[in-house]
Amino acid sequence: MYEKPPPFGSYYVTLSVSGWIDVFTCHTYCEILIDNLNNCIDNKHLYVYEYVLMPSYITIVASSKKKHISTVLREFKNGTAKQILKSIAENPDEKRKEWMMRLFSYYSNRYQHDAEHHFWQFGNHPVVLDSSELFAHHVTEVVNLPVTTRLVDDPHHYVYSSAHPHQRVKLAPWQ
Repeated sequence: MYEKPPPFGSYYVTLSVSGWIDVFTCHTYCEILIDNLNNCIDNKHLYVYEYVLMPSYITIVASSKKKHISTVLREFKNGTAKQILKSIAENPDEKRKEWMMRLFSYYSNRYQHDAEHHFWQFGNHPVVLDSSELFAHHVTEVVNLPVTTRLVDDPHHYVYSSAHPHQRVKLAPWQ
């Protein structure tokens, strides 16, 4: 159980792919997202304490010291959207390419109108974690999400999670 006060200005955030399309079942797209997350950690002062990348969304417990968390997340979403959409379009082995690109175009026409494709759902609605209890609850939720959704039996077995022993995100210490 988490005993110390939570890191100042921490948030619980879920970023969902438009239409809940399960893009992150492909290793290539997961790696693009992880690389972009690490770029935000290195260059945009994002502190990620816990994360889990599920098939159609990413959930993080994070904070930002220099910019408001919404600004960092907007920049993260813009960068990942461009790179992942390009990767899908150029991937000769992507069997669902036409279907996914048609859906991303549909969501652009429906919601955005100024872009050819719309990858992320609008908004991120960060939840402020302003108590030790709330922080502990959301950390536990993030770590156990692959288990509660029955993807794995143990959170340490889910590759794209802060619980995995060989995960690549540059996590900020909080314990």
